[in-house]
Amino acid sequence: MPSRRRVLSALAAAGAAGLAGCSGGGSGGANFSPGRESNTEWPLPARGPRATSYSPDAVAPRTPPTERWRAETGRAVGRVVVADGTAFVPAEDGLYALRMRDGEERWRASIRPYGVAVADGVAYVSSRDEPLVYAFEVDGGEQRWRVETSADFAAAPLPAPAADAVIVGDTAGRVASLAPRTGEPRWTFEAFTGVYSLAARDDRIYVGTTGGGAYELHVVETEAGEPRGVPLWRRKLPGTVRALTAADGSVFAATFGGGIVRLATGPAAGRTDWHASDAPTVTDALVHANGLVAGAGPEGVSAFGAADGTRRWRVAVDRVAPVSPAVAAGDTLYVGVGGALRAYALGGGVGVGPYRTDVERWRRELPVRTLAIADGALVVASDDLDGSPGVVVLE
Repeated sequence: MPSRRRVLSALAAAGAAGLAGCSGGGSGGANFSPGRESNTEWPLPARGPRATSYSPDAVAPRTPPTERWRAETGRAVGRVVVADGTAFVPAEDGLYALRMRDGEERWRASIRPYGVAVADGVAYVSSRDEPLVYAFEVDGGEQRWRVETSADFAAAPLPAPAADAVIVGDTAGRVASLAPRTGEPRWTFEAFTGVYSLAARDDRIYVGTTGGGAYELHVVETEAGEPRGVPLWRRKLPGTVRALTAADGSVFAATFGGGIVRLATGPAAGRTDWHASDAPTVTDALVHANGLVAGAGPEGVSAFGAADGTRRWRVAVDRVAPVSPAVAAGDTLYVGVGGALRAYALGGGVGVGPYRTDVERWRRELPVRTLAIADGALVVASDDLDGSPGVVVLE
């Protein structure tokens, strides 16, 4: 860690122009402010169809938090989501629906879930061990439908409102569009390898695979009036596509061992805009917040300029350690690293280049598997709450 004198010297040398780009609430043109809304939700694993893992207006703890409640569950196997006053936890022994106010169990589905996403009062669930997709009513847990697929899943379902569909992609590489009300397949697309990540923007679906394939599918209407997913382009990337996030005119892809790539969409048809080859291998999430793209991996947390891919800031960890998917709200990024939940200034604190101070806002000793931001709080799934797996809500 550089001394304060060294940091101040770097600031002085940079001058006023350097300070304008790096101090205050932004980094590289990105502006952040504390959240204002305390009643937000996190209904999809990466918050919304674009998979940004960022809620710009949500209130979340900027100082060391207090505990609202904790509840024992099975060990979480997928990311927690929050909607309709309920936290949904896909665990080894079933899908838990816990009341956000006090942690009371509303219902539990005895299935083997992997990922869950909520839209319009329905929880859509993919299975990690069986070729099945489920739909449950949020209010009482009644099963609305169950659909068999060609294989099990390594990605959560993706409700895509613009396409009036629930998109699923299984480990055999089949992408299917399901009718939200009945589960009936509307169209399918065969990727070359298993589906690992999904995102959507308007009528475009983005697919990342275990073999390093990235696809853009355009949902169009056939002459018979039926929807169909038409592939616009495919790119081979240097590793499994662990996370996707969709932006206007581009899609960001985080790969296993191959860094982060920004691909152009639309007329540019998958062109590489930039490639940050030194980016960490992220844990299943990219945070896309204003002008930044950030990710967390075993070596630490890094943020890059969304426009040009240059590194804005980096926080290293002392050793290679387990890392949860990162999430962010307002001006703060949260991630579990090495047995602790950590909160970082999303803009990178104060400083120039690698010389930063006040990046970490707080930390709490707590093993983190996954987390979400909702209702003015952090919802954290942990493998070890007093010796047992469970969920704790911090505010």
